[in-house]
Amino acid sequence: MVIELDKDNLADYMSEETLLVVASASWCGSCTKLKPHLYKLGDDITVVILDAEKHLRSMKFLPGKTAFYPRLGYYEKGYYIGDIQQLDVINGLKLGEI
Repeated sequence: MVIELDKDNLADYMSEETLLVVASASWCGSCTKLKPHLYKLGDDITVVILDAEKHLRSMKFLPGKTAFYPRLGYYEKGYYIGDIQQLDVINGLKLGEI
């Protein structure tokens, strides 16, 4: 399931069993290219796409500084596990590989 945030409400999804948070920006070409691949990940992971420049409160869930877009943070039951690479998503990310 892929959700594109309209409101700054990432907190509503943090309790998902498996969650991939995608911090993107409207001007980011790599973000646009990645988006179709996110829809291919399947239903065993919830994907939330947020606009990093608009959803500032939601960005606080990603630890540390965000130096580039897209930034992909992986969570299990609300706990940050780590960032994953966009190439992993493009190549068909599997949950057991994280």
